[in-house]
Amino acid sequence: MDVSNRPPANSFVTFARKIYKPVGFSKGYNFILWFIFLGAFLGFTLARLQYLDFYGNFCRPGNNGAGPGECFYWLQGHYRVGMILHLGCILPAALLACIQFIPVVRYKAMIVHRVNGHVVILLSLVATAGAFMVARRSYGGGIDIQVGVGLLGIGFLVALVIAYINIKRLQIEQHRAWMLRAWFWAGSIITVRIIMILAALILPMTGTYYVAQPCDKIQWTFNQGGLSNDQMLLSYPACAAFLSGEVMDQHATAKVDFSGAQDAIQVSAAFDFIFGTALWLAFALHVIGVELYLHLTPAEAERLRKVSYQKQLEAGMKHPGRAGLTADRLGDAPIWTPHNDNSSRQDEPARSWSVAPQGITE
Repeated sequence: MDVSNRPPANSFVTFARKIYKPVGFSKGYNFILWFIFLGAFLGFTLARLQYLDFYGNFCRPGNNGAGPGECFYWLQGHYRVGMILHLGCILPAALLACIQFIPVVRYKAMIVHRVNGHVVILLSLVATAGAFMVARRSYGGGIDIQVGVGLLGIGFLVALVIAYINIKRLQIEQHRAWMLRAWFWAGSIITVRIIMILAALILPMTGTYYVAQPCDKIQWTFNQGGLSNDQMLLSYPACAAFLSGEVMDQHATAKVDFSGAQDAIQVSAAFDFIFGTALWLAFALHVIGVELYLHLTPAEAERLRKVSYQKQLEAGMKHPGRAGLTADRLGDAPIWTPHNDNSSRQDEPARSWSVAPQGITE
């Protein structure tokens, strides 16, 4: 018996079912997880829709939505194109992706789910290309950051492609798993912000750190804040040769300081110093988290695999139940059969196993 069909234990459960059943959930714990994670993702996306106004909000002079000094690069050449592409595509894609994870939409408006899904994938492809274009300058653009952005972006795209292949093959449970992976990995950018703020507050307690900052970025940041070059030299005298025109590519050492920063460059140095670590840590947490969720919901995966089996059977596909990218088709997992079918599948020979002195043989 499904948990949701049991008589409610108390009035709270009765009230909760009135909320989550119309959304399309049959179990309360699934609704709670959906509400927490999708709610955070949706809130983060809505809060950043203002950045679609690239010049008016994201890179507004004096007070913008980018990190301190970041718009020095985002207003130049192909970095500007890349950031506009990224923001202009990933924010709508993320917003539309939230619709994809509403169960009632999949059950009662399948055409909306399908069309919306294609739009989300196309926007995600362009947005990821934009992210690759700006990785070299994102929060310092160190090798750790470039590799982290590359791995996250490639992983995101690969997961979307695998999810697309599986749904075209009517392998619904694998489509669900890979779409969850794709967007949970993408959501690590939210956790990055949390880790960055926490680390920026904790780091000064462990010692003093410094980061080299380019003098042209320092000058631009000071000027954007209404400060003169003379005031810049008081804080960063190493940039004197740059300001005099003797050396064009010069750097100055900036103290990593967030809470007690004397200027925006120190805040920028703090974020540049932390971002790579935060990105890798957040990505790792999200990779582990989504796999934990998938392993804790095998009943839903099994239910969807039975649905896949029926749909593939009706479509006349070979190997119904595993027409998509499944472990028993690509690997050495036991061939899946519906629970109510104890006989061998007609499309595959039965596998028998025995233990030989050398090991397990088929």
